[in-house]
Amino acid sequence: MAERKESWTSLASLLGTLAFCQTFLQLVLPPELRHVSLKLLNRALRCFSSYCYFDVAEMDGVNTNELYNAVHLYLSSFASTSASASRLSLTRARNSSVTTFGLSSNDSIADVFDGVAVQWEHAVTQRQSQPSPWRALPDEKRSFKLRIRKRDKDLILNSYLDYIMGKASDIRRNNQERLIYTNSRSNESRGRPWEAVPFKHPSTFETLAMDPEKKRDIMEDLRDFAAGQAFYQRTGRAWKRGYLLYGPPGTGKSSMIAAMANFLGYDIYDLELTEVPSNSELRKLLMKTSSKSIIVIEDIDCSVNLSNRSKAPKAPASQSYSDPDAPDAASGGKDWKNNTMTLSGLLNFTDGLWSCCGSEQIFVFTTNHIEKLDPALLRSGRMDMHICMSHCSYPALKILLDNYLGSKGEDLGEVAESELREAVEKAKMTPADISEVLIKNRRNKEKAVSELLEVLKARAERNEKYGGLREECKSNRVEEEEQEKRALESPEEVRDREDNSGKKVEDQ
Repeated sequence: MAERKESWTSLASLLGTLAFCQTFLQLVLPPELRHVSLKLLNRALRCFSSYCYFDVAEMDGVNTNELYNAVHLYLSSFASTSASASRLSLTRARNSSVTTFGLSSNDSIADVFDGVAVQWEHAVTQRQSQPSPWRALPDEKRSFKLRIRKRDKDLILNSYLDYIMGKASDIRRNNQERLIYTNSRSNESRGRPWEAVPFKHPSTFETLAMDPEKKRDIMEDLRDFAAGQAFYQRTGRAWKRGYLLYGPPGTGKSSMIAAMANFLGYDIYDLELTEVPSNSELRKLLMKTSSKSIIVIEDIDCSVNLSNRSKAPKAPASQSYSDPDAPDAASGGKDWKNNTMTLSGLLNFTDGLWSCCGSEQIFVFTTNHIEKLDPALLRSGRMDMHICMSHCSYPALKILLDNYLGSKGEDLGEVAESELREAVEKAKMTPADISEVLIKNRRNKEKAVSELLEVLKARAERNEKYGGLREECKSNRVEEEEQEKRALESPEEVRDREDNSGKKVEDQ
């Protein structure tokens, strides 16, 4: 009993001595010197510790720290299943239908990367004062504290943080709604060249009426592109790819673009070339596009004159998509090229020096007449993959029957299946025309199939009856187009053509 009393007396004396020393130091040492002393003491203690610590603050000065947002998204992806997290917060981002889990204030969670254990702590403290009177900051100062072993420092800082940024980008793209952007001159005058609306097109590769083998090839090519960052960097190529969709109207070119966007989770930029006055404005537009996006130029043969670069641009053509007050090429103006959008300006961004601006982007061109396009636009590197969107085949018809009637082709019986297979190959109808027949009778499967068979047979008979006449009309139309071209030729071009024809006669 006496020994315990002595120990308590000694402890009280020690505490009193410490309190006296603390009071003495506060009176003698200024606050700045005390702060530096404590900082040196903490640093000395950390020298004997096997851990090191890193702070990821929410605000980098007055700007938001992107790494903080990435860490927040990454930890939220597995916080609900982690046993180390005791208290979580629930949030739902804008334009999202998914509830995310996050760490509460001053809570911690453990993670493992390549066999290395790390620990994250969400620190929230009250901000003492506003560092910038003209820029208000949040009242709370938030940050993530990363604790790792000193021997794992190189691995974590070089690979782990890059891994977090990549995972956060995938989570953000999957949670948020995709957007479709469009350009117009009125938007650019207001300082916003692109205007965005939510993209909710339901088309997917499963519902797309196309040959299954062709769809598999396209999907594999898209997967290889999305996962090919290392490949493109190793081969010295810009991380971009071009697709050309060509075929008659109603064959599903727009549905293919929507299926590609939904498959990859990319945004869409619908580039209207008729609203672009010059090459410089085109570069400005394309430089403001984001990564992981699809840039679409529909009906490129109708947007601008990209069919022939061998002839010099005429004055009316140059003014049709430029400033009306621009100098005329025919009148000897020197700056007329700067006020016109040309094929060269478009090609420079697809595979020229400007192709390095932006990464992980897909260019999709559509046309109804591939023969009208300039050969320079069709080569690999600009349009890497040519996809023919042709008339509806029997495999595509089976997909349409499943989409609209909920039945496969085998469910219709051998007789109906055989008749449909033969009729659809001869009818040469587009998926849009066949879909319209199925939509009208989607509540009655038997009626829909019988009416579709009648329509296909009628179209097939008409094709056989007027096939020869159509070929004759086509040849006449080609001859008329040639005559029209000759009528529009200038006197110099007429003389050149006559000289060339005379040389050919002499050679013969």
